[in-house]
Amino acid sequence: MKSRELNKLLVESFPNLNEVYNEEVSWQEGDDTGSHTVYGDVFTPYLTNCIEKNKQTEIVQAFAFLEKIFALGDEYSEEVVAFSVLESIAYLFKGQEDLYNLLGTKTKESMKEFL
Repeated sequence: MKSRELNKLLVESFPNLNEVYNEEVSWQEGDDTGSHTVYGDVFTPYLTNCIEKNKQTEIVQAFAFLEKIFALGDEYSEEVVAFSVLESIAYLFKGQEDLYNLLGTKTKESMKEFL
């Protein structure tokens, strides 16, 4: 999967991030902006905020989205999720068994690398 497709998947799945996404890519390469940048600067702060404010519905939706990306079996997409999202939020899982239990199977496997 190319950056454009992975980026579009994000904004299609989370329309509430469309404005932040557009701000991020407007001064870069548009929809072709690297997904590490987009997921690291758009999705990760959103997910971090959801976790810090204990927004359960959004957290569950976000983790299901990450699991969906892992299920694609695409190496680039998995790398983006692992290193631009999971590695960045791993500190939030310290002592948070309930949070960890919300992760899907493939996401848990990847997260173990950072815990």
